[in-house]
Order: sequence, then structure tokens, then C-alpha cells
Amino acid sequence: MSASDFRRTIIDLERRLDVEQARQDALRRVALRALSVVAARVPALEGAAHELTRAIETDPADTASLDRLGGQLADAMRSSDQRADLADTILNVVERGLHGFEFLDSEMGEFARATDHRDTIEIERTLARVFSVLRDKCQTALHEREELTEVVGEIWSRLEEVDQALSEDEARGQRARTSLSALHEGISGDVQALKGDLNASDDLQSLRARAIAGLDRVVVRVTEFREQQEGELRSALERNRHLRGKGRALESQIQVLHKRLEQARAEAARDSLTGLPNRTTFERMLEDLRAALADGMQASLVVWDIDRFKAINDEYGHNAGDKVLKAVAEILAEGLHGSDFVARYGGEEFVMVLYGSPDDVRERAETIRQAVDRLIVRAGHTRLKVTISAGMASIDPGLPAETIFDLADQALLKAKKNGRDRIEHA
Repeated sequence: MSASDFRRTIIDLERRLDVEQARQDALRRVALRALSVVAARVPALEGAAHELTRAIETDPADTASLDRLGGQLADAMRSSDQRADLADTILNVVERGLHGFEFLDSEMGEFARATDHRDTIEIERTLARVFSVLRDKCQTALHEREELTEVVGEIWSRLEEVDQALSEDEARGQRARTSLSALHEGISGDVQALKGDLNASDDLQSLRARAIAGLDRVVVRVTEFREQQEGELRSALERNRHLRGKGRALESQIQVLHKRLEQARAEAARDSLTGLPNRTTFERMLEDLRAALADGMQASLVVWDIDRFKAINDEYGHNAGDKVLKAVAEILAEGLHGSDFVARYGGEEFVMVLYGSPDDVRERAETIRQAVDRLIVRAGHTRLKVTISAGMASIDPGLPAETIFDLADQALLKAKKNGRDRIEHA
């Protein structure tokens, strides 16, 4: 890899770092602006809003507080007499701050519909999704920024050695030209002196001695020049061998760093709590799946939501909530067969793609629901009973992925309204 290729690589990496930094700054500004609105509109949340604001300002990487904010905002909307005004205000703030972020278009559309219908349950869910997506994007950006920063640092370190070697080669070439010029002038001078001695001398013995002395001076000059150039050449060969070794080491290091970057991206594609793929991975998979199903295979999308999960967090703490999430994730993962897929969508929501006819998928989903229904999670001395609801929709290759998800999501909402701990089909 040439120096120019290295420089182009560095320029590209620095550009990507700038883009990720701009994205993080934009998300941070939106979160701070939303907190400002909450503090102004709901006095009861003023203290919590200021606390979250300080946390974001001092440690932007700590995005866990955004999830808690979603629940607090939903509580405020249910208890405040101005909940509709508050929701509209927050929606306007978020829409202005996140203008141009296409990955939030779907969530913002759902949030707008929820506020139009004054559906507090749906408002809570969509707010949680918005903050979950923001958190995932921030985490992905931080992973990639750390890896890219290391790549740039390594390349700059190696380039400094390359520049130093090139400078040394240029200096060596200049020294060689200077030495060659001096040799030429010295030999010319010796030859002229010898000619003068020949013309001035009439004694054969004296003439012979002067000729030998003149030739000896020429031989000395040529020998010194040769030895100097051989030393320079040996030094250059040694340096070039070292440089080639550094170049091979650099290529190997870059390969290792690229592998680490890919590993970081793979880790960013998974939910850190449950180990399942995250929402971004699911959305990419669903887009590809529609094309794969064009040959006649059947599959359905199942959207799961843990019942009354917020009450578990509020009454028993987030550690208990995390235990419930991990336990449910394990049951869902155990329910996979073959090419089936499961991911944590955000908050207490999970998504599954199950292959087979709608009846087969319904039967398998019911088996999973019953397994969760038997689940007992310990929170201190308390044994928590967990249930889960689901909405399912057949995956039609002719429908957009967003439409398929909306159908399953509406079926889930129907399951919630019909008493929870059940499965509804779109």
C-alpha cells in the first residue's frame, strides 16, 4: 500500500468520524431540548429532568437515562391535565431536532398517530421506541468512532516512519551527488597537476615519481568515494529492509484493526442486555426476507410485548426488570427452528420471524406464550409471574416491510386491549 493510498484512507476515516460526531451532537441536543420542555411543562418532573440533563451534559455516552425518561414522560402525560399539550410540544421539539434522520421516520409517524388519538398506552410505547433507537444509534456510533480513531492513529504512526525514510533517501541522494561532484573536481585537479608536472619536468626519475604520486591521489579519491557510497548503500538497504518489514507489519495491523472494526459492528448489531440481535439488524433482515419469500415460502412476523413491564420496573427496580427481559429472551431464542429469527426491538418488545403457514406459526407462538406464562423470576424474596402478549402478521412479499410491521403491531395492541397474555392475528 503506497503512502498516497494511506493518506486517502486517513481522509476517508476522518470524514466518517466527523459524520458520526455530528450525529451524536444532534441526538444529544434533541435529548436536552426535550428535557427542557418536560421541566417547563410538568413541575413534578423538574428535578428528574434537571438530573438527566446534567447526566447527558457530563457523560453523553450514558444513554440509559433516555429509556427511563420515556417512562417518566408517559407517566406525566397520564397524570397531567395538559397531557395533550405536553405531547404535542414534545413531538414538535423532537421533529425539529431530528429532521433529516430517516431512521426515525417510522417511530415519529407512530407517535404522531398515537397523540392524535390520545392513546396513552401507544404514546408510552412509541416514546420508548424513539429513545431506544436513539440509544442504539449512539452506541453504534461510539463503537465505530473508537475503532476508527485507533485505525487513524496507527496509520499516522506508520506514515511518519515512511516520511522519515523518504526524507533520508532524498538526503542520501543529495549527498551522493555532492560527493560525485567533489570526486570529479578532485580528479580533474589531479590530472591538471599531473599535466603540469609532465610539462615542467625534464628529469625522467622525477617525472616518474610525480606521475606515481598523482595517480595515487586519484586512487585514494576513488577509493574513498567508493567506500562512502558502499556505506550509504548498506545503510539504505538496511533501512529499506526495515521499512518493508514495517510495511508488512502495517498491512497486518490494518487487517487486524479492520477485523476488530467488523467485530465492533457485529457487537453493535446485538442488544447488550439479552445478547439477541437488535432492532437495526431486524429491520435489515426483514427487508431482505421479503425478496427471499418470493419463491413461495411462508413466514409470519410476531411482535411480542411483556405485559405490565413498567410496573415491574417501578415496583421491584430495574435489576428485576433486566432479569425478566433476559429470561424472556432465552425462552424466545429456544423457540427458534431452522432459519427463524428473533431480536429485541426495544424496551420490553421483541420481534420474531417464524417460517411456516399462519396456522403453524400461531401454534408455535402459542407454545412460546405458554412457556413464558410458566416463567417465574425472583426479585429478592419475591417470585414474579410474567406474561406476554403478541400480534402476528403474515409476511407478504408484495407489502413494504413497514406495513407488515404495522399490521403485527396493531394486532399486538388488540391483544393488549383484549386482556393481555394472548396472541392476536392481523
